[in-house]
Amino acid sequence: MLRRVISVALFLAYLTACGGGSGANEATTTLVEEVPLVTTTQIEESVETPTTLAEQTVGAIPTTTTIDPSWTGPVYPLTGLPAYEGIPETPAVVVKIGNNDQNSLPQHGLREADIVYDVRIENGKSRFMAVYHSRLPEVVMPVRSARSSDINLLLNLNHPVFVYWGSNDIVLEEIKSAEWSGGYDSRSAASQWGEQYFNRDSSRSRPANGKVNTGDLQGTASDEAREPLSIFEYGEISQNAVPAAGVQWTIWQRVTEYIWNNNLEQWIRYQDGTPHLGEDGAPLSADNLLFLYVGYRTSDADPASPQAISTGSGDGWLLRDGTVTGVTWNRQRTSDDWSIVDDESGEMVPLDVGTTWVTLAKPGEGRILSSAEAIELIG
Repeated sequence: MLRRVISVALFLAYLTACGGGSGANEATTTLVEEVPLVTTTQIEESVETPTTLAEQTVGAIPTTTTIDPSWTGPVYPLTGLPAYEGIPETPAVVVKIGNNDQNSLPQHGLREADIVYDVRIENGKSRFMAVYHSRLPEVVMPVRSARSSDINLLLNLNHPVFVYWGSNDIVLEEIKSAEWSGGYDSRSAASQWGEQYFNRDSSRSRPANGKVNTGDLQGTASDEAREPLSIFEYGEISQNAVPAAGVQWTIWQRVTEYIWNNNLEQWIRYQDGTPHLGEDGAPLSADNLLFLYVGYRTSDADPASPQAISTGSGDGWLLRDGTVTGVTWNRQRTSDDWSIVDDESGEMVPLDVGTTWVTLAKPGEGRILSSAEAIELIG
């Protein structure tokens, strides 16, 4: 069921105790490579109920926001949470955030994002595209260059503000083409329309020290920019959901896991075997993890850079509330929202209210973790 209490934790320490294309309305019929379906029955057979993970402890001072179950007013479009003070009449802000190596850590501002896309880049790594609307941090860092994959992920957000540090010439032409078609407003460190919001953090080395002071970025948007519409459905948990301890994504030079934490009622992100911490020293977490299998092709802008194919359809998993459901995603046009349906029943699968991280993986790169594997990871 939907959680009625959302915990937003300010961590003082983290402790664990185990056992204790580019047009705004461009259509495409590209289908990603077929992968063997993993049924919920198979998942049940391979994953034990993660009861031992309930004994994880996290040193934290939580603050809670109680959700009124009788609330029938507006909700934030990108989280489904009640907008008690009304929906902000401002566009979404989308920031490209680096995650290339240790120099990118810790990232600033990821915790405030409503949605985070995790997308492959060159050299077997990934990079984030963070979408902000219900909350906008004062500073986001490290802001990095755009990739061709980003453009199609922006075009269902009702004309957002796209923030990035720079790009090569071909990607820049792709960005400008989509912008001129009415897809979004772009702001970069090299642009006369936003350079005043960018600077370098002297405590870090380049290129991982670029930051954006969000300030009045939303106020710089054109008249075409509007508050985003919902791109996911939110509601009760699927009847076909089964217990899951976590999930793993393995690419050439990176291994990422999300482990369910019963105390926080969230998925904790691990990167290369250790908790992935934000600037406050707390592990990054999410209420939902959408693990979607997509195709990748070689980018026209760089033969070393993969480009995600985020339209068409494919398989995947939705992880929420300590469970996993096998799903099929569908998004035929870049302007469409994400359709997520149960791969057994064909019925729509809703997300939990709250934050969502979306992993765009190549077929075969992911697997569901057992309780024993999750316990071993958290130490």
